[in-house]
Amino acid sequence: MSAVLALALFSSPAPAQETPPATPASPAPQNADDARPAAVDPVVLQKKADDLRDAVADPGSSLYRLHADAGALFNNVQSQTPVRRPHARLIERENVDGRIGTLDGMIEAANRRFDAYKLRFNAPPPPDATASAETAVAFKEQGRADFDKKNRLTDEQMGVFRYAPAEVAGGVIELNRRLALIATRIGEAFAYSTLVHEATHARDRAAGKLSPEHAKDGEVNAFRVEYLWLTTMDPTGMRLIDLQLTLDDWTKRHPKDVLSAHALAYVQHLTALRQTGGEEKKLRKFVDDLGYEDDPDKPAAPTPSPVKA
Repeated sequence: MSAVLALALFSSPAPAQETPPATPASPAPQNADDARPAAVDPVVLQKKADDLRDAVADPGSSLYRLHADAGALFNNVQSQTPVRRPHARLIERENVDGRIGTLDGMIEAANRRFDAYKLRFNAPPPPDATASAETAVAFKEQGRADFDKKNRLTDEQMGVFRYAPAEVAGGVIELNRRLALIATRIGEAFAYSTLVHEATHARDRAAGKLSPEHAKDGEVNAFRVEYLWLTTMDPTGMRLIDLQLTLDDWTKRHPKDVLSAHALAYVQHLTALRQTGGEEKKLRKFVDDLGYEDDPDKPAAPTPSPVKA
């Protein structure tokens, strides 16, 4: 090879290469406000996204243009503040500590929830809920409220208010002993729902509003007050939903856990009650679906509250 040819080969200019566009330097913040994350305007974001789509669809777009457009769209977006910031919400979960339920424990749990309601809303709880709560305390102190020691309630009957039709005063509240165990799965505050339900029957009886002939009216009112309790102790309903989902998942994975299955049935009943919204018409249908009937010939109390109460 001659020296002239060698010189020509090695001195040939390299193929032209596209120079990447220079990235402008970010201006230094002038004050504290400039140092804050910039707001992301959805309109501007849409324009950048459309430009990037056009660049990707254009066969003539160079890698450098795609890189620049993508950078304009995505760079620092994660550190910017959205113009429409979503409202942060924490999930409320019931603190279930596995404690066996007692009447004293249920009443103490209810008192804490009443206090929490006052603090949260700066308002008193629903009067009917507090009145039934006071009746529950009075019956407990008088020895007229306790768990069913004679096993007269079936597994599906969580509670009953027993009274003599010929007497306006008197009567006793009995809770299914299984409810004490169910409380280990759902907490004493939710188990208290049955106690406040039966205490409402006691109030109605003392006021002359409860009789076997109008058992369904009595149940509608008792479930109405029980609904008020649920919305007082769990205003958002998150605790009840979370509890039901947790128990549903657990029972599917542990089908032999009979107690948790009973707890799930109880919680599902409370959920169905909550879904009535406390409306008269829906509560009456709720009572009808549970099988309650008016019975003028019934010598004792209305049908005990099914799984449920």
